[in-house]
Amino acid sequence: MLCRNRVPDEMPDAGMQAAAAQDLYIVLKPTLHPELGEIRIEGDLFAIGRNESPFAGYERSLVAEMSRRHARIFIDRGVAYVADLDSRNGTTVNGVRVKQKPQRLRAGDEVCFCGELAYRVELGMHLRVAPATARLLSITLVPERDDLGLQPLVISSFPFLISKGDEVFSRYADAYPHQVNYVSRRHAHIFLKEGAPFVEDLGSTNGTFVDGTRLDEHAVELGEGNVLAFGGRHFVYRVSLQWESASERTLTQMAPAGQEVVDAQAEAEKTTFIAAPDSFLDIFCVDAEAKQEDEAPVEVAEAPAGAAREDGPPRRRARWAIFLSELAEAFGRERGKGSRRRWQWAAAAAVVLALAGGGLYLRGAPERELAALMSSGDFARAAALAHRQLTERPEDAALAAQAADALLKARVPEWLTQVQAREFDRALAVVADMRALGAANVEVAPLAAELEWIGNLERFIADRGGPDAPIRIFTDEDRIRALVEYWRRDPRGHQRALARIEAQVPGFGDQYARALSLLRKLESDEAVYLSAIERLKTALEAERGKGDEAALDGVVRDYAERYPRLEGLAALRQRYRALPGSGGGDEGGDTP
Repeated sequence: MLCRNRVPDEMPDAGMQAAAAQDLYIVLKPTLHPELGEIRIEGDLFAIGRNESPFAGYERSLVAEMSRRHARIFIDRGVAYVADLDSRNGTTVNGVRVKQKPQRLRAGDEVCFCGELAYRVELGMHLRVAPATARLLSITLVPERDDLGLQPLVISSFPFLISKGDEVFSRYADAYPHQVNYVSRRHAHIFLKEGAPFVEDLGSTNGTFVDGTRLDEHAVELGEGNVLAFGGRHFVYRVSLQWESASERTLTQMAPAGQEVVDAQAEAEKTTFIAAPDSFLDIFCVDAEAKQEDEAPVEVAEAPAGAAREDGPPRRRARWAIFLSELAEAFGRERGKGSRRRWQWAAAAAVVLALAGGGLYLRGAPERELAALMSSGDFARAAALAHRQLTERPEDAALAAQAADALLKARVPEWLTQVQAREFDRALAVVADMRALGAANVEVAPLAAELEWIGNLERFIADRGGPDAPIRIFTDEDRIRALVEYWRRDPRGHQRALARIEAQVPGFGDQYARALSLLRKLESDEAVYLSAIERLKTALEAERGKGDEAALDGVVRDYAERYPRLEGLAALRQRYRALPGSGGGDEGGDTP
């Protein structure tokens, strides 16, 4: 019998013990998209992923950069944490990226997922309510096979981490080394959600299976009689649930279905009892280096002839390995026929390998030419060559990336020269030329769009006379809104594209930084001055029908004092004075 009783690294303090009758809850209030509504988290574990609720119901553009298994928010010993699950676009807390270890969440923190969905954290306590229905006492995992010597597992504390480093599984390493290696160090975990047991795979190499179906990013509820397997066909168990009724306090389902009750002491000696919970802090701690060491090899050696095949994923052999194996086998069969026959086989093998190598060399000639042009700095010829190759191999993603990078190196320096010289039409012509050359490459269009946007931004600032020049009423509003709206539609996408350009053309970095600075200035102008213009028009409209020119003049003077960068106030006042009903005459005028 193995009874695993872990002692937690940290015990709850007196305050936590005093508040044992209360549970922590978390509220996430959106800051970038308030229309989404708040998220209230009352359980111990909450999944963040583009296919999880409520994110699956959001517009796809909002969750496009969110990973399927992006992050987890959990409560451990009365403290809230967020853990990033090695997501592609990351998780931040107050602007700092969450890396291998979970980050504690405090009231007022801002947590952001994939740079797009940001939330303000609120924490609170609510009274713990005793369950009105049956309460789960434990889960028994009964091995499906009796001939492997596996012990049943009785899990009475949650969460429970499935790990090959745990004695629950490592004890079988001597007898079944391959099968234990199919279990990852952080393979899966069993936890409770609203009183029901769930199992979640933690991104293991060889998977977790419920009734033969491999789990994806979602946790799956466990039910009576489910077949649960970890990493293959060896550690396979039948699930039995033991419940205690909240009203009668009686035990139900204490023995697996169909299993006769036997001597309790004898059974206890053959059972592993899990009496202490694991910690979510350990379950969701990502150690990239350890992960590489811990994961089991997917391929295993072929079993010897006549031997029982070990359970686990079959090995898939490469074509060249099959060829060499067959060649060696044939060579071995002919060994007794003399040295001459062996030399014939050796010569034949050399010819075959030489022909294969020559074919591969010729096939890779365009790639080598492209690499040579890039290394020599002849980016224009490299771009032309890459795009010619791409017309023949349009589905080659690696070639498309090379072609786009070569085009950036070839044309962006010229574009920079024209923008810095305020030759915006010539800069736009460079962008048009890039689009034409990269017409067959889907990676070029978004990069060209970023350059065009920066060119339009610089042109607008130059036309106005600088970033701090006056805001011209009836002239600048639409252009400011268009430039700002372009960025707001996909800020993460724009950042990735601009960062890629900077990576290929380091001299682009200063222009990139300047563009972001100008964008922030326009966003400020939009929030302050464009809003002021709309309020001014509303106020003038309200005063127009009163026939009081002094009131109109007073409104204009007030805005001129409060917003000194507004240009065109006199013309605006004149237009409203000329409108019918303003007391300024019957001459017509366009409604602003």
